[in-house]
Amino acid sequence: MYQVFDRPVSPNAFETFSQAIQREAMSSSMNAITIGSLIKKDLTEAYFLPQKPSSYIEEYKFFNSTKYRIFDYPTSSATFRRLVSPCYHLAAAGDEIPVLMERGPELFLKQHWKLWLPAYPTVIVKSPEEGLHDDVPIVTRAALEAIPEDKHFIHPDILYELQLKSSLLDVKAPTPRHMDENHLTFPCLLKIDMSSGGRGNRLVKNQIELAATLRNIREDCGWHGDVLYQEVIPRIKEVPSFQFYLHKSGELYWLGTTIGGFEGFGWTGAVVDWDKHEEYEKLVYEEFTVPIKNYLQKHGYFGLVTFEVIITDQGKYLVDLNPRIGSDTTHLLLAKYMALDFDLKHSAIFSYNKHELSPKEVIARANAINNKGKGLVVVLSAADDEKGCESHFSIFANTPDEVRNLYYQFNNNEAMV
Repeated sequence: MYQVFDRPVSPNAFETFSQAIQREAMSSSMNAITIGSLIKKDLTEAYFLPQKPSSYIEEYKFFNSTKYRIFDYPTSSATFRRLVSPCYHLAAAGDEIPVLMERGPELFLKQHWKLWLPAYPTVIVKSPEEGLHDDVPIVTRAALEAIPEDKHFIHPDILYELQLKSSLLDVKAPTPRHMDENHLTFPCLLKIDMSSGGRGNRLVKNQIELAATLRNIREDCGWHGDVLYQEVIPRIKEVPSFQFYLHKSGELYWLGTTIGGFEGFGWTGAVVDWDKHEEYEKLVYEEFTVPIKNYLQKHGYFGLVTFEVIITDQGKYLVDLNPRIGSDTTHLLLAKYMALDFDLKHSAIFSYNKHELSPKEVIARANAINNKGKGLVVVLSAADDEKGCESHFSIFANTPDEVRNLYYQFNNNEAMV
């Protein structure tokens, strides 16, 4: 394995990180796993559609208005739904199956991926209309009313049911206590049964807050579906998010574990310490992974799965289950490659970053930082939205401090000491 970041020696004594990346790419890497290669083991032909539905943007192509309503209020913009959000699944999507998107990534973004991730094939992007002209199944992230039932890789009724928060109670694994609305103890966590991006979770401390919250959800947000009530678990140590791919055969491919972000330099939805990769996998395997696998197989599901577990000194509790390609899937695939091929075992993904720069300038700044050879910034998406340029990016380095340093360089355009 090539060691390019040995601190006691001047970086000038080594080839640049860019050169190391390009040299490594000359030989195929067993660790450069793509989303398409995982899907291809189960479906000879398929498309991947990474756009999520909305029930609050009527002009949006994947507007779920009746059968598969989703709570995504306040909703993100149509640009975010069409380009920004789905784009951060593409860097490690591969070319095994085409990706369907209303708007494909800009050329400068694809060039950025090719420069820093040459072991990953360039993604093939087609329009949703092209994907609807044949009988090839579409792997979606949710049930979509705009896609015929027989085009979903799994029947949309099943997919919608499995993604309901209430379905978590059917998994034979420990969960926090759920309560009836007429017999609540406070504080409690209110969860909308089908929501997006954490918008459906509300902490209520008393009956007055509960009434106000329900009034907001029903009257202001127009949600008339089910809500759940869950006890609040005290003295939480951490809430890791685990991800695996469940094949039709029952075989599991473990992607990895992400932990909540560092304090002091912005929110991050995924921090990875690859030295703890196997430890976390073993921590939840018997008590959570196996029951989740059995539950999903029983209902005919195959594909990527993300689940979250609260860890306390008293026990572990399953608090979320998402049978779909997750927002951290690409990061975890890249994290494995960076850790095993380049020994960059610490990484983080930073989402919803606002810039005064243009998307091209964001890419140029990442490229400049990478050429210094101190680690790697991979921009997963960068696009102009109604409120300015927004980006999602992953950082890979030797230590958490180096991840922190690169984050500040990227956001402030200056090196931290």
